[in-house]
Amino acid sequence: MFEGLLIVLGPMCLGYFFKTKNTALLQRINQIVMLLLYVILFIMGVSLGHLDDLANTLPLIGISAFTFALIIQGCNILGLILYDKLRPQPLNHLGKDLPSRGRLLLDSAKLCSMVLIGFVVGILTKEWLAFPFSTSTYALVLLIFFVGIQLRNNGIALREVIFNKRGLYTGLVFILTSLLGGIISAYVLDLPVTQGLAIASGFGWYSLSSVVINDAWGPVFGSIAFFNDLSREIVSLFIIPFFMFNYRSTAVGMAGATALDCTLPIIQRSGGIEVVPLAISFGFVTNIVPPILLVFFSSIPLA
Repeated sequence: MFEGLLIVLGPMCLGYFFKTKNTALLQRINQIVMLLLYVILFIMGVSLGHLDDLANTLPLIGISAFTFALIIQGCNILGLILYDKLRPQPLNHLGKDLPSRGRLLLDSAKLCSMVLIGFVVGILTKEWLAFPFSTSTYALVLLIFFVGIQLRNNGIALREVIFNKRGLYTGLVFILTSLLGGIISAYVLDLPVTQGLAIASGFGWYSLSSVVINDAWGPVFGSIAFFNDLSREIVSLFIIPFFMFNYRSTAVGMAGATALDCTLPIIQRSGGIEVVPLAISFGFVTNIVPPILLVFFSSIPLA
């Protein structure tokens, strides 16, 4: 377990030490992160295509991912709305100029297409192509290193995170309801509770959860984790503007780990500048906790 934590947290901490004001370099890092993500998803698709008995495997992935997404996100909404009801803090005004949902959906479709392309390649090359076992892990280490650089250079100050209590409380409610949803999903699907908790611990960080769980239990569960976490990003495109005015914690919380990157523009434009500190604090929590929980739960032997 400690080796796994070192593999995940070490590169992030190392990357966090790199501070630069070179915008061209930061743009190049953003491109590298996306390239590594595509590589990881392609390799996962190839591994999936190499599996035997695909007729039974694919329905299992689809049903399981849908069940996890529905239950976990349902628990998130109920818990976060309850928190907003008990501690109401409506916005003074709404933001404007939401980014195109169509464009954001297209980005999500590109990610799915990489898995699909890898899957087709895996089927066609099943007899002669095999990636080294740790290829996706090496790619993940590089990706997390560059994510650490992004975190440091996105203007995230620890003071802003520590003193935003609502962001921390929103993160706590989100984490607890996600884990509860993972437990319920495990019982519904007749899976070990530790697997349910592990899949629930991605919090929308699909590039991390898919690799960690793929290494622990194979490409079937890695694919379930990927589609479960990717669905959060897609659902967030519609949830965030809908809940933002009266239920700001619900709107931000449903984004999960993506509140710090791809859904942050939606949060900012739908809620205005006043909601950004909440999103940063919450996003910081949901980017730090997943590596710890994923490695911990995936290292527990299955009963």
